[in-house]
Amino acid sequence: MYLNENGSVGVVAPHGLGDLFELRVRHNPLRATAATYLQRVESKRFGERWPRLSIGMA
Repeated sequence: MYLNENGSVGVVAPHGLGDLFELRVRHNPLRATAATYLQRVESKRFGERWPRLSIGMA
């Protein structure tokens, strides 16, 4: 999610909004390799920061 210049909220949800509302992060193979995805998940510490988050591979 991000805030647009006009104050509206934008959402990036390549697998639909269901993942967002179900606290799920998945690999999008069209955007990054599996290795890049896993590195990003680890470097951003998603699991530590949001323990209820489900992290998967699509």
